Amino acid sequence: MDSIDAQLLALLQEDCSRSLAALGQRVGLSISAVKDRLRRLRARGDVRAYVALINPQTFGYTTCAFVQVVIEGKKNERAFLGFLLKMPGIQECHHVAGEFCYLVKIWAHDLPDLEHLLEGIQGRPGVMRVQTSVVLSSPKDSVTGLAARP
Repeated sequence: MDSIDAQLLALLQEDCSRSLAALGQRVGLSISAVKDRLRRLRARGDVRAYVALINPQTFGYTTCAFVQVVIEGKKNERAFLGFLLKMPGIQECHHVAGEFCYLVKIWAHDLPDLEHLLEGIQGRPGVMRVQTSVVLSSPKDSVTGLAARP
């Protein structure tokens, strides 16, 4: 990846709806050159998707929590992950090192909804421990800032 690719990725993180012409103007390339670079970045997996980031409150989600989960046994882990993938409100799930096995980001409509979701997680076979942190505020919540460092 060269510096132009890094610039393109940074611009896309800011606003992926920019036109090819606008991107080209910012990095000094023609529309066709930008299109070729973006196609290559996508083919390599550097760009996974182009999405609109929606405010969760638009859909009535007002409560965010991070849930750390300890699961015993590979079979239970597979079943747990299958359950999470189908569960509405789960925004992220990360397999992590440390005291816990998974870190899960949940959006719920309110605290009773969060409690219901947590009961579903705690009731899964092999779930040994769950620790929940409810988000009070998010001074930084973005997908930007991942551009190549100098």
